[in-house]
Amino acid sequence: MKVKLKKLALLVEVLGGIGILISLVFVGIQLKENTKATRSSTATATIDTMTNWYVTMGTNAETSASFYRFLEDPESMTKEERLQHIYNFHGLFLAFQNSYYLSLEGTLDERIPKSLNQVIYGVKDQPGFKLYWKSRKSIFFEEYRGYVDDLLNSTDIVSDGVYYNENSD
Repeated sequence: MKVKLKKLALLVEVLGGIGILISLVFVGIQLKENTKATRSSTATATIDTMTNWYVTMGTNAETSASFYRFLEDPESMTKEERLQHIYNFHGLFLAFQNSYYLSLEGTLDERIPKSLNQVIYGVKDQPGFKLYWKSRKSIFFEEYRGYVDDLLNSTDIVSDGVYYNENSD
């Protein structure tokens, strides 16, 4: 009877170990799926933020023209108008900074902030952007400031000129 009980206990231990192993595999699969869902959700939220900013700026001709004027010649605007566009830029750049950090930690695909860098490349030489960055740079985290400064010093030319007025020069 003792031998039978020992064998039964050993069998139960083996089955328990197999059950734990199966549970761990299941948890690993669930964790992988959860990670994918989190990354997908984060990417969607980031893109939604950018999309909303662009739709807001682009669907109103007056807002678009004013922003364009700010980029080209912020000194031609009133203090209040300049401040409005600095706030607009700041909202956008807070989202950029967030995407930068989320990509560093692996939550957001690194291609997304690299794609967003194209916006920076497109405006980096514009007087309005220079005014914005000079006035708000200190608010960002030090690592992100360095990251943006590196982009601003880059000689990469990637913009198709969308932010440049063809009548200027």
